[in-house]
Order: sequence, then structure tokens, then C-alpha cells
Amino acid sequence: MLADRSDRFVVGAAKTWVMLGERQVGDVTAPRGTLLPEGVEYVRADVLAVDAMRREARTSGGTLAGDHLVIALGAEFDLAAIPGLEAGAHVFYTLEGASRLHESLASFAGGRIVLLIPRLPFQCPPAPYEASLLLHAWLEGRGLRGKTSIDVWTVEKSPMGTAGPEMGKTVLGELSARGIGFHPLEKAVSVEPARNRVRFEGGGEVAYDLLIAIPPHRVPRVVVDAGLAEPGGWIPVDPRTLSVRSPKAGPHVYAIGDVASVPLPGRWAPDAPLALPKAGAFAAAEGEIVAANLAATVNGAAPDAAFDARGQCYVEVGNGRAMRAEGDFFDLPHPIMSAHPPDEAQYREKVAWVAQWLAPARA
Repeated sequence: MLADRSDRFVVGAAKTWVMLGERQVGDVTAPRGTLLPEGVEYVRADVLAVDAMRREARTSGGTLAGDHLVIALGAEFDLAAIPGLEAGAHVFYTLEGASRLHESLASFAGGRIVLLIPRLPFQCPPAPYEASLLLHAWLEGRGLRGKTSIDVWTVEKSPMGTAGPEMGKTVLGELSARGIGFHPLEKAVSVEPARNRVRFEGGGEVAYDLLIAIPPHRVPRVVVDAGLAEPGGWIPVDPRTLSVRSPKAGPHVYAIGDVASVPLPGRWAPDAPLALPKAGAFAAAEGEIVAANLAATVNGAAPDAAFDARGQCYVEVGNGRAMRAEGDFFDLPHPIMSAHPPDEAQYREKVAWVAQWLAPARA
């Protein structure tokens, strides 16, 4: 049984296409029921509370109980965490936000674009950088690039920090080649929409004509109320099985996707432990591991599938080109990730990958 508040599945990697008007909302979504195989019951409902000891979820459609519970509630966006951000910034992390941003871009005649990353962690670490690269190409195609500056202001030390310096240098090289500014270790404290300013910790500020922000993320309230989240964090899980590590959870309870915190064995700095990035490819892989182990348990076999934290993502650079980044995040002494040089073939791979996620399961 699957319970979800939305009856449409969204491919997050395609929201930048909606932002630029390259796809319509209907092109990057599909009815959730068409994606489920025979035998899976779909319940459209809001999850109101979770009892992980009893393996129950109280929903707007009634209480659901089972022998196994998989929590995949994702992350919530909290624009109100930074004063003025909701009123002053556009976002493309939702379809509605991406559509509104497209409308604003349609009338944009040049100026200063600021892409703001105010808090960690956030979904899809390459997404803000991909967006800036795509905006560069979009502006060039309309003769506006010479009239426009693009700058990324971020709380991060480098792009895709968990993936390591090689990936960071690759992304920075792509930004530099296009004249896109990069301003690290800048923590936004407020936005002043009336003045078109972002203020940072330490007293600095930056002016903008168009502000695009990555929304601050937080664990869903029902997870906090259930006592499953670490203080100020997410649901801790076993890195191999994704079983929930909490005294509030009984056996056969799992968390996958953005709601989970998967610790990594390696680290780049001795005093800085790492967690798996929040990305759709990892969420899908985690789901497959949990599903395999549940099937084994139900069939009386030993559940021996283990998550390996290997994943890949596509980063578009504009003009129908992309680069595929691949990595092993359980590697020691630290995660390893690298990217192939951008080309048209990898862009076509991304298009096919998106289409695969939207294909009906019962076709």
C-alpha cells in the first residue's frame, strides 16, 4: 500500500525545463497510479501522524497499519526561515515556482541575477549550478547576456562539497568559463524586497534585479512529532539497510529519500562527518534495497540486499549539452565522484532517463 498526498509524480530533474519554458508541467509529471505495478494499492491522503512503534500512519483518509513501515516523506520547504525570502525570491524547486519564474523571465530585459543558496542541506546539490548555466545559455539566445550578470551566493565552501574537490573544481570551471560569479561561505540572514537586497551574516549585502533562491529545507513536522528526527536534523538510519535507528521505532521500520540521514564512513576533514546528499537517484536506489529486503522477509528468505551509495546525476550546461557525474559515497578515505566532459550524447541520456521515470508501469 502506498499513501501520498499528490496524485501526480514529478521528475525533479526536469523543473529547470519548466523554468525556461522548454517543457510544460504536464510534460514532466505523470498520474501516480499509472506508475505502480499490479498489486500495489494507492491511497491519496495526507499523512498526519506516524507511530513507528506500531507501524501505523494516521492519514486524512484513515489509519493505515502494516507489518512493515517505509517512511518516505521527503523534505519540506521553509522560505519563512529567512525574513523576506518568500516575498523577495523566486524558486524553481516546485512546479508552481518554476512556472512563476518562467513568467518573470519572459519579461526580463537584463540586470543582476542572484542565485542564492542560504542553507544546507538541500535537494540535488548540483541543481543551483545547473540552473545558473542554463540561464546563461537562455540569456545568450535572447541577446541579453551582455546586459546581465549572474552570481551564485552560497553558504557552501564549494559546489557539491560532499562529492569532493574534483567535482567542485569541475563545476567552478563551467561557471568561470561563462563569467558566472561564485561567492562562497555567505550565510543569508534576510532579504529586503523593497530595496532588492540580500543581507548576509557579517553585515555584507548584495543587490539584485532578479533573486532566485534554493528554499531552506526542514524535516516534516510529523517526523519531529513522532520523535524520529535527530535534534535539528533528519531520521537516522542504518547506512546499509535503511532501517530507522531510533528508540521510537520498532523493527521493520525504514526511512528512505530526503527524510533520511545516511552517515558516510569517509570524510574530507577529520572533524567534519558527512551524510549522503539528498538526491533522487539515491532515493530510488534506497527504495529498491528496502523493497528487496521486504520481499525476502515476506517470502521467508534472508534479507541480504545492501545499499552501496553509488549514484549518478546529470548536470546540463546549456545548448543541449550535459555531463554525467558518477560516484561512490561509501568509498574510503572519502567519497569519490567525477564527471565526464559535457556533450550532446549525455544530454540525450538525461532526456531518456526522465522519460523512463514517467513511463506507465502497465504499458
